[in-house]
Amino acid sequence: MAGQVKCVGAGSVITRQLILEQIGCPLCGSPSCQTRLIGRDNLCGVPGQFQVVRCLDCHHLYMNPRPAAQSLADCYPPNYGPHQSEPHAPAATPAPRPWYLRWFPLRHIPGLKRLCIWLLDDLSEPVPTTHEHCRSAGLPPETPLRALEIGCATGRYLQRLKDAGWTVQGVELSPAAAARAQAAGLPVHCGTLESLPDDHVQYNFAAAWHVLEHVPDVRGNLNRLRQLLRPGGTLVFSIPNAGCWEPRVFGSAWYVWELPRHLHYFTPRSITRLLQESGFVNIQVRHQRSLLNVFGSLGIALLSRRPDSRLGTWLKSYPDHPRLLLQLLLAPLAHLLAGLGQGGRLTIFARVPGDPR
Repeated sequence: MAGQVKCVGAGSVITRQLILEQIGCPLCGSPSCQTRLIGRDNLCGVPGQFQVVRCLDCHHLYMNPRPAAQSLADCYPPNYGPHQSEPHAPAATPAPRPWYLRWFPLRHIPGLKRLCIWLLDDLSEPVPTTHEHCRSAGLPPETPLRALEIGCATGRYLQRLKDAGWTVQGVELSPAAAARAQAAGLPVHCGTLESLPDDHVQYNFAAAWHVLEHVPDVRGNLNRLRQLLRPGGTLVFSIPNAGCWEPRVFGSAWYVWELPRHLHYFTPRSITRLLQESGFVNIQVRHQRSLLNVFGSLGIALLSRRPDSRLGTWLKSYPDHPRLLLQLLLAPLAHLLAGLGQGGRLTIFARVPGDPR
């Protein structure tokens, strides 16, 4: 099964065949499934219709048929959002003072800075310092620590880890994104986790931000990560939450269906079971305090009715360019939904068994 993919570059249009393959459930192998959704690419415009199914045995949601291995890169056109960012500037570069400390008399209100920081903390990409990790793992403070990020894109989070004292290594499939990270001085392997050279290096910490839903063999990647992590090592990653209210309300307009790039749609229960089967322990599922999916979903829904809507275009692009004031105003609702276990995005913590010492 194939469809035309048009990849637009600088002054040129490249047309390729997007090859799709029929599969059994990627978690349990069952061939029995039921169609849940037929949709299209609402974000990057890869042409064609794509199908999401539910496994009748383990109830996992996944794309089927899905892009074959040789077509995965063609699902990410040059305008793909995460590949456009730049690595953070070094920690020595002072950050601009936030508006709530610039305006008089706001900076004199007791506790305002602490309140704003708490409201804006969406639990999405925690950056542990090496000191914090050593303390939690019971290691001497001077222990050298290594961190791995898969799907590091242009190295934004990888740079933050480096600034926090980690010796870092990134893995990125996109040659263009990997080249930008390498140009910023970050060690990034261009390829998949499976192709990362086996140099017998083990890591204390591994991260994957909105990556596992893109990976065909998610179970194999978790097993590989468990092998790469030292005993007691920590894995932290984020995924969309298919078990929350958003896909039920927005249907095919849900922002993070993101066909044909998202191949899996996990719930807290399904990802916990998969981690346990992969040998991880101390699993914690945290609901992110974020409404970004809601903005994007509203934009997609509006554009489906009014394709020329400027409001719809703005809403759809909002998750990539959030506004501080609007985030603050909506933070109480985001905190409430997360507290009720209805966050649209999840941050997962898990450990490899064993004594890190």
